[in-house]
Amino acid sequence: MKNEDFKKHRGEYLNELVRKKGIKINVLTEAAGFDRSTFYNHIKKSDLSFGILIKYGKILNYDFAEAFPEMDPHRKQRTEPSMSYDELELDRDNWKEKYFQVAELYHQCMRQQKK
Repeated sequence: MKNEDFKKHRGEYLNELVRKKGIKINVLTEAAGFDRSTFYNHIKKSDLSFGILIKYGKILNYDFAEAFPEMDPHRKQRTEPSMSYDELELDRDNWKEKYFQVAELYHQCMRQQKK
């Protein structure tokens, strides 16, 4: 699985991973909700859908986004530094204040409706 050309073929990558893990195809396909014959069709597809890979990945306990980064467009955002504790507190307080403003408007509307 180290060959870059091999990684481009999603079906072959899936097949190699299944063989490496040693899981029986009928067990895998049943757990993923596919027929055994469907698996063989899947491994022939170089552009196998990411949705299908995700289903197999859940059963195999494998994140295919490691092999296919384009599968997870938000992956880069996760590597960015997160907010500091002080920034989190300010953000929380901001949302809390907005909530109270909306709640107050709601109660005003309800009082006007009762009149």
